[in-house]
Amino acid sequence: MTAASQDSNQALTKDDGNNDNEKDNDVNMESAPEVDRQWLLKLLKKHSSDPRLVPYYAELHEKYPILKDKALVVAPMVDQSDLPFRLLCRKYGTNLCFTPMVHAKMFHQKEAYKKQFWSYVNGTPPGDRPLIVQLCGSDTTSLIYTIRYILSSKGSVDGFDLNCGCPQTIAKRGNYGAYLLEKEDGNVVVDVVKKLVEEVGKEIPISVKVRILPSGVEDSLKLYKRLVDAGASMLTIHGRNRMQKGLKTGKTDWDAIKQVVELFGDKIPIMANGGISNLDDVRECLEYTGVDGVMSSEAILEYPALFTDTNTEAVGGKRTGPRRMQLAKEYLETADKHPPQLGGQGNGIKCVRAHIHKILHEDLTGRNDLRQNIALAQDHDELRTYFNDIEELNKVEEHSVESEGLAWYMRHRIPRRNDSNPIPRKFQRATSSTKIGISLEVPSNAAEEDDGNCGEDCH
Repeated sequence: MTAASQDSNQALTKDDGNNDNEKDNDVNMESAPEVDRQWLLKLLKKHSSDPRLVPYYAELHEKYPILKDKALVVAPMVDQSDLPFRLLCRKYGTNLCFTPMVHAKMFHQKEAYKKQFWSYVNGTPPGDRPLIVQLCGSDTTSLIYTIRYILSSKGSVDGFDLNCGCPQTIAKRGNYGAYLLEKEDGNVVVDVVKKLVEEVGKEIPISVKVRILPSGVEDSLKLYKRLVDAGASMLTIHGRNRMQKGLKTGKTDWDAIKQVVELFGDKIPIMANGGISNLDDVRECLEYTGVDGVMSSEAILEYPALFTDTNTEAVGGKRTGPRRMQLAKEYLETADKHPPQLGGQGNGIKCVRAHIHKILHEDLTGRNDLRQNIALAQDHDELRTYFNDIEELNKVEEHSVESEGLAWYMRHRIPRRNDSNPIPRKFQRATSSTKIGISLEVPSNAAEEDDGNCGEDCH
C-alpha cells in the first residue's frame, strides 16, 4: 500500500469526534445485505461463451493475460449509449454495457418518456447482455418504481447504477449526478443507496458511479466508505472532479482510483473510468490500479472497436481494426433494426446523427458542407448518400485507413486552433465542387447541430 493510501486509510478509521454531519458516522450494516464480491466475475463468466466474444478472448487473453476476467465497459452516456450503439460495441470486445442515464422521476411520471427508454413487452434483446441500467435522481419512490418496472419486463437486466458523476448544471437543479455526492455532506446519497439496497438489493446489484469530490481524495474516500457500508455492490470511479470537463478535462487521477481499490477492493468490485484511448491504456490502467474493469466513454463513442488491438504499440500505432466508415455503416444498419427511440434509450434521428458526427469527425473536418448536411439529415437513407460523398472525397485524397486515429476525442486534449495556429494544409480539404463535382449546398438558414452535447462529461 502506498504512503498516501496508508494516510487515507488512517483517516478513514480515525475518530476525530467531529462526525455531526455523518448520521451515526456510518450506516447500520445490519440493514445492508452482504455483497457477493464475485458477482461481477460470475456475470462475465456467464456470458463468456457469447460467439462475439469467443474469438476476442482466444486472441487477446493469451496475448495480454491482464485482460482475463476483466470488464471492458461502455459507459452510461445520455442519448449515446443507446441500444444500437451497445450492440455495435459488443461485436468488438465490449463485454458489459450501461444504458444511458434514465431519469427515474420522468420514467415514473411521463408515459412517453417511459416508452422511449424501455419496452415492457420486449425488454432488451438477448444480445444486449450483460446490461446495467443507470438511473438518476434522489426520489426513492421514483427510483424503486423504475427498478421494479424494468425488473418485471421481459428478460430483465443485470444491475442498476446510481448516477453520481454528471457534472452539468441541470444535475444540480435535479438533485442528481456529481452534486448529489455533496448534498448534505453526502447524507442524501448514502440514504438513497441504503433505501435501494433495502428494497431490491437481494434481487439485483445496486452500484454507484462517482467522481472525486472537489474537496479532495481524502473526503472522497470517506464518502465511498459510507456508500460501501450502505450496501453498494460496485463503485465506478471517474478519476476527475465535477469541475474537470470541457477544456478543463485534464488528466484522470489513477492514483485516487488505486487507493479506492486498496481500501475497498476486497469487499466489492471497483471499476475505473477516464483517460482511456486504446487497449494500451486499458492494460496500463488495469495493471496500475488493480481495478476489476475499465469503462470507456468518449473514446469508444468515436471508435466503437476501441477494445481491439488497434492503434496500439503492438501494431506500430496503426489502425488495424475496422475503418471508421465501416463502423458508421454498421451503426446505421443496427439502428435500422433497433431504432433507438423505440425502447432503446435514444432520441431517434438526433441520436443517430450525433453518433455519425463523432465516428466520422475526422472525415468531416474542413468539409463544412458535408458536416452541416449530416446535421440536417432526416433519415438513414439520406445519411447514406453523404457516406458515399465522403468515400469519393477520401479516394481523391488517397485516404489511408492505417493512418486513422482518434480526432473528436482529442478536441479537449490539444490546443484549439486559431488564426495564429492554422489547420495544417493537409487538413484544408478541397470542397467537393472543385474535386469531384458533388453538389452539397446547404440551405442558408441551416444551423449546425451540436454534435458533442453528451459523452464523457454527461454521465
